[in-house]
Amino acid sequence: MIKHLLLATVASLTAMSVQAASYPWYEVEVYLFERPTNVTEHWPASPLTLKTDNAIDLITPQVANDITGVSMALNDCNQNSWGGNSFGLTSSGSSNTQTPCQNINSGNTLVLPKHIPVNVVPVEGKNPAQPAAVLLEANKAQFDDEISKLRRLGVEPLLHMTWQQEMRPRRTSQPIHLFAGKNYAEQFQANGMPVSTEAKNNQYGYGQLTEKATSAPVWQFDGLLTIYLSHYLYVETQFNLREPEQKALQADETMQTAATIIPYLRAIPMEQNRRIRSGELHYFDHPRLGMLLQVRKMQQPVAGPLEDDEQPEEADEPTTNE
Repeated sequence: MIKHLLLATVASLTAMSVQAASYPWYEVEVYLFERPTNVTEHWPASPLTLKTDNAIDLITPQVANDITGVSMALNDCNQNSWGGNSFGLTSSGSSNTQTPCQNINSGNTLVLPKHIPVNVVPVEGKNPAQPAAVLLEANKAQFDDEISKLRRLGVEPLLHMTWQQEMRPRRTSQPIHLFAGKNYAEQFQANGMPVSTEAKNNQYGYGQLTEKATSAPVWQFDGLLTIYLSHYLYVETQFNLREPEQKALQADETMQTAATIIPYLRAIPMEQNRRIRSGELHYFDHPRLGMLLQVRKMQQPVAGPLEDDEQPEEADEPTTNE
């Protein structure tokens, strides 16, 4: 009797825990673009550090090609060849060293395109859903008029996506990993220095450049978009826009060497935090980047009681003019 009572109590607590873990879902649409400008500004020497370990990646599953089978064949994968290394790219875009034929079911060899399409939508045969987010079809987008106006102003589109996501409080929120444009990995390293070139004037901190291109992609646009719910909706951006330029390595007076001009991939950061309201169209401005964003209410796929800091944004605070 006591055993059954304990089992019933545990089951009840588990059900309550699952119910309490239900968070509201919203539909999100984002349009990112580059703003050509002649404005000269001083940008940080290094790009923003992006922590993608906990990020949701809706792009890689739709644009990457799985060549696991081809990779196995190229490595003569059979019972007599289990050695050597093969590169595998995870869905978050980070490198992962694997051994061919070993744990083949635990990781795939993915190849990303050299250029990400502007419109990222679900591809037939590829699952667009993750536990906390679902990529939506193009017909769910609502920015056509706004995009047409921006294109007439001469902006360069980078990325247009629509998805549904679970809105959690800040302490448990998951960022969306967004990346777009060209992959510069064949020409540049993540630190902006060129590939297959030796840096001179090592004493100035430039160091030795690698002889081989890194396998991890170096995107023209790369960033994290975090949306969380704390009475109101909040949006945080950590974006890097990269563009090639020429960089002068300082001359070494002791060695009597002249300054060296090398190609360099600079990073332009966009880091903002803003409170928003659902249903309103929000424009995030920047000298070189722009973002249109709208977070829309939707029919909830699940229901459950919410904690105080997880209530919808209109529930607990009076309306104020921003």
